[in-house]
Amino acid sequence: MIVPPKEFFQFCAKHVGLLRELEQRANGTDLSEAEIANIVQNHALESDEQPTFVNKQLKSLRILVSADQSEGYFLMAEPVRAILRYLLEEAKPASSETVQSYINRLQLLSQKLRDALSAENPTLAELALADTTHALRRLHDDVSATHTSVLAEVARYKTDKRPVSVLEKYQRIVWWMQQYIVPMLEVIRVDGPMQATFAEVEAVLESASANALVISAGVAERNLRLVRVTRRHALNVFEQSGKEISPLYQTLARSSNLATGAAWALDRLRLGTLENWMQEAVVGIFSLRQQDAFSDKAIIGAVERCLNNPPTPPPTVSRSRTGDKPAAMQQREWLNLLPDEVAAQLPVADVLGWLVKRHPEMETDQLLAGFSTLFFHERFRAEFTGLAVCDYETPHHLIRAHPVKLEATTK
Repeated sequence: MIVPPKEFFQFCAKHVGLLRELEQRANGTDLSEAEIANIVQNHALESDEQPTFVNKQLKSLRILVSADQSEGYFLMAEPVRAILRYLLEEAKPASSETVQSYINRLQLLSQKLRDALSAENPTLAELALADTTHALRRLHDDVSATHTSVLAEVARYKTDKRPVSVLEKYQRIVWWMQQYIVPMLEVIRVDGPMQATFAEVEAVLESASANALVISAGVAERNLRLVRVTRRHALNVFEQSGKEISPLYQTLARSSNLATGAAWALDRLRLGTLENWMQEAVVGIFSLRQQDAFSDKAIIGAVERCLNNPPTPPPTVSRSRTGDKPAAMQQREWLNLLPDEVAAQLPVADVLGWLVKRHPEMETDQLLAGFSTLFFHERFRAEFTGLAVCDYETPHHLIRAHPVKLEATTK
């Protein structure tokens, strides 16, 4: 039986309080006929409708569906629960297992879509693409629900004025960290399964958009945009969720450790005597046996240092003048003369090849410094030639790069 949408939404708008109490009372489980009648009776006092009519409407509009054949127990329909959670921002978080199941499903669908495109079968390609859209939307919605749940939990922690112990708060935050945040960050890391799956699906959809004979290009492009949006959304949501929960986790962890240590100390003090406590727990103050006298440990340490580290003469510093220039100065002088050296042979078809052939004795870092000097020099214009990658052998390395042409700048 098809439910009239207009009648359905009019009833829901008129009985928001009733629907919310039914959902809170059931909390995903079933309700008996007597419990439903009692809740309807309480809310019927606020309206002009008879409780019997409201009860009947709940079932005819398929807001409550039978849980078994006896029709003695009823469940709230899942789409209605989803609408209430969405409107009242009471979403349920998605676990890492749920997200992993979406990832596995997307991997399977991308393979089926690739096979359908290879076989040029438009029917199978359309079915695979429709299932891919459905999986992406469910993943996007569950990720949004997780973000809403995390924000609600953080707000509840910051605004809750009830006298709740530190241990209880710590256990709640630890539960969120262990069940949702930490496993999810493992899934969405850069080299994790989610990124690899999204990259695979994106590649398949790009090939599908280019094959307009098998599948509609517009549909493929819309799914491609959905993949990219879901990918960014998942990364942002779980990174933000981790940033919201982590400070609370660290603060409560310190408070819990302090509370645990204080409780242990008080328990030991209660069970033992004050004399035992003074002997075991109080830090003693140590002093030397004799004033201004070295202890045996200090003497042994000094002897060991002398034996293990024999004295050596200080290094000799030569003050005589030498004609050898420092390596850094030689390198600087060569770089200063290099533009004049290459200017006489312009144009140069391959700058790096010219340097390696001209100065084969130089190290890799020196040759690259010379290449950078010529590449960015104001007297020359350097540009890639577009040729294939070449190999340049230096004394200790092999450089692979595209050739770069060097010409004089035109004034």
